[in-house]
Amino acid sequence: MNVRLNEVERRVLGVLIEKALSQPQYYPMTVNAVVVACNQKSNRAPEMNLDEDTVWNTLEGLRERGLASRLLPGGASRVERWKHETKEALGWEKPQRAVMAELLLRGPQTVGELRSRCTRMFPFESVESVTAVLEALSQGAEPMVSPLPRAPGQSAVRYAHRLYPDAEWQQLARFASAAAAPAAPAPAADPAGTEAPAAIRAELAELRAEVRALAAQVAQLQSRLAGSA
Repeated sequence: MNVRLNEVERRVLGVLIEKALSQPQYYPMTVNAVVVACNQKSNRAPEMNLDEDTVWNTLEGLRERGLASRLLPGGASRVERWKHETKEALGWEKPQRAVMAELLLRGPQTVGELRSRCTRMFPFESVESVTAVLEALSQGAEPMVSPLPRAPGQSAVRYAHRLYPDAEWQQLARFASAAAAPAAPAPAADPAGTEAPAAIRAELAELRAEVRALAAQVAQLQSRLAGSA
């Protein structure tokens, strides 16, 4: 199943999965509960301020695609409630749902971060058990997870879900690759002791300025996608 979700759809689906695992007593969820969970400050990146109409329309869109379902009022419930259908539609078991919920709600993360943050949804016994889930999700013709290039100074690889629209995924991968690219080596000293021609010095200055600007853009994107750890 080819799944591509916009930013709001990712947040709403992530919330439904998260609450089903972490707070089953309040699940399925009312529209108002989904709004509150989408807009909460903790465990979310970026922060959002969604209204009820936006969330309801998003839930309807997910329902039409088979990723959510609506329960009409009945019995003890006086309002309609919503639940996700990712196990039925995508075959995700609890460990996979926990990992995907974290990636949907907070963006790219390392294996260690995922293990720690998934605890409220599913208790992974080890980092290796999280790695096994990521590997399973990364297989097949349409992988749900992919590793990002390791950025300079980082000892661990970050993983991202693949439910981004194609253009958004390409932008994320491009910025991650740029951040991971090695810095250009310093020019070799002139054996004759003379200075480099003015044209070369000007070109080097331009390249350095471009690299600094690109680094700033990458830092902003990483902050928006991953949030504060």
